[in-house]
Amino acid sequence: MRRFSRLLLPLVVLVVAFSGSVVPAQAAVPDVWVKWNMGDVWIRSLDYVTPTQLVGGSETDGVYTATNAVGPWTDISGNLPPAGKQVHQAVGQSGQIFLATSAGLYRGTGGGSWTRLGVDDATPQPQRLDQGGVQSVVFPTGELTNVVVATAGSGRDGVFYSSDAGKKWAQASGLTGATFYLTSAGPVMYAAATTGFYRSANAGRSWSLISDGIPPGESPKRISVSPLNPAQLIAATVGGVYRSDNAGTTWYDASGTGDGALLAGEVRAFQLVPSAYWGDGRPRIVAGTNNGVWATLDGGESWAKMSGTKLNAPGEVAMTSESAYGLNIGFGTPGSLMVGTQGHGVFSLPLSAVEAPAAITSPSGSPVKNVVLTANNGTWGGTGPFLYRYQWKRCSTSAVGSCSNISGETDRTYQLAQADVGQYVRVGVRALNIVQPAFSAEVVSSAVGPVAAPAGFEPTPPTNYPKLLDGTSAPWGTTMTIDPSDDAQERWKSNGTYTATSFEFSWSRCDLDGDPCVDIPGETGLSYTTTVEDVDHVVRGDVIGTIASTRSPRRLAGISGAVYEKKPVNTAAPRVVGPAYVGTVLQSTAGAWTGTHPSFARRWLRCNAQGLQCNPTNPVVTTSAYAVKATDKGSTFRIEITARVEDQFQPRTQVATSARSAAVGNPPPTCAQLKAAVTKAVKGVKAAQKALQKAKKTGKRKKIKAAQKKLKAAKAALAKARSRYEAGGC
Repeated sequence: MRRFSRLLLPLVVLVVAFSGSVVPAQAAVPDVWVKWNMGDVWIRSLDYVTPTQLVGGSETDGVYTATNAVGPWTDISGNLPPAGKQVHQAVGQSGQIFLATSAGLYRGTGGGSWTRLGVDDATPQPQRLDQGGVQSVVFPTGELTNVVVATAGSGRDGVFYSSDAGKKWAQASGLTGATFYLTSAGPVMYAAATTGFYRSANAGRSWSLISDGIPPGESPKRISVSPLNPAQLIAATVGGVYRSDNAGTTWYDASGTGDGALLAGEVRAFQLVPSAYWGDGRPRIVAGTNNGVWATLDGGESWAKMSGTKLNAPGEVAMTSESAYGLNIGFGTPGSLMVGTQGHGVFSLPLSAVEAPAAITSPSGSPVKNVVLTANNGTWGGTGPFLYRYQWKRCSTSAVGSCSNISGETDRTYQLAQADVGQYVRVGVRALNIVQPAFSAEVVSSAVGPVAAPAGFEPTPPTNYPKLLDGTSAPWGTTMTIDPSDDAQERWKSNGTYTATSFEFSWSRCDLDGDPCVDIPGETGLSYTTTVEDVDHVVRGDVIGTIASTRSPRRLAGISGAVYEKKPVNTAAPRVVGPAYVGTVLQSTAGAWTGTHPSFARRWLRCNAQGLQCNPTNPVVTTSAYAVKATDKGSTFRIEITARVEDQFQPRTQVATSARSAAVGNPPPTCAQLKAAVTKAVKGVKAAQKALQKAKKTGKRKKIKAAQKKLKAAKAALAKARSRYEAGGC
């Protein structure tokens, strides 16, 4: 019993202007990228204003728009200043376009005239959005009056919200530091910030850290919410992709493994394929990376690259080597995928469902008993990558109508058995891609056969061999080895005589009762080290021996005892996040741990200023956040995490503690307090100037000198007050 193969081609990340039902495959569409006419511009953001108007924001060259999948692009930068042409995100909302730029937040209708929001002189300074570094903009309720932005590199980093269409702004609580991306599912919002991923339940007004399971060293980039299940989140960091199935309470890696790993140094863009194509409910995701565009059909279990071919692009790098920053799909159903690249403009890839080949050649391998046949996939049309499923068939004649399915044989390979001798063998192949909800109809290959008996004597192992060493029940991470023979030269027998033998090894993961079993991809060595995927399973080792050209059937070396969890190991330390001031809220992340989906329990520890003499708070606080009180002044805090994993036998736990926080002090002065200090200092300068004038009238040198000294001190105090005001981001 074997599982379908992993992804064999590439995928992508997109946002969509999508409506309506899924349409069947169109006529054959080349799986190639077409370059738009905008030139070698660095495009960071792609979004739809309407289903037929795409807007693209560039790194340094402003904003562009187009009304179809092949362009042309129109530059609509208009009156944007140079910093305003550094567009981090361009968003369409209610027929208008909003630009998150290095110069601030802009609004326009696409005609080239842009209005900067939050800079009205009539608005009190603390309520303005007059800094740059706006990275992302979201309308959580779908109304223009309610707008939320993320900022980074602005001097006032974090999240800001407005309830009056961008005139007055307030900074959200709970999230401090550079924030790069926002998304919403109604009033519930999510943010990617330098300190982790955050959640807001009140349209961006306050935030809670939700990064348990993600290594604190990872830099968050993007986050998306499943349209089918609001508790299912998919997030991208610089180094990979993570999933949560409990609204961010815990996360696990979704970057794939082995042949299905996402092999990119940095994930730069991220989106979900429209859920209408999720036939099995698992997210289909596209990711733009520094190594091209990738996709997954199975929610992150395995990844593959999308097409690397460009149409009529001599001298340019293949798409698989591009740095992809912006992604989106639209202009029809299923539409086209657009990707914005670093310095090479925008490319479009028409999306189409799977197109079956007219025929598939017969499986590779000789039609001889015990030979392993390999299915040929054939040449499928449509948008890659593809996921394949197989079904092997035994046929009494070479005609398709004489075939019946071989039970349980659904892997890409099949070893011919005694029952196949004199028969023919075919394999049925089905395919799936990102815009097809279910696997295609089966295409049956040409036949191989009739299957012959081996020419020589079948290789036979010595009695009680092969056997599995170190196969007792053990925690994952244990290495098992196959001993194929008791012979010093590791030989099997041919017609009772030891003869030079070559071996092929395979390892399978099975349910606890030993069935069904799934071949573990790439594991063909003499030894195998168990992984967390093997927990609550048993592992089977098999051997095929070959003497001359005659092969044996698979011989069972043994089935291990149950693989179980070991104590989780902390691979990235827990962390306390947030400023340690009286009246603020400290937050925490559990760090990263080994094990299968660990759960976490917390205790906040109060320590002395050096981080020593730590004891649980009184009363004990076990939530992810801690409200700092006046009585905490001078203390530091640590977060103690108990990680827990479970298997069929028992739970297993381990404890780790974070580094200490800064010592709790008084909060910094507010903008109002800083402004009052400036006002007071201005009055002090004026008073000193009057005193100096009065002293000069007396003509007394000593009084004049004293007055000059006081004026100098007053001016220094004013300069200091103004410096503190500016440093406070006011």
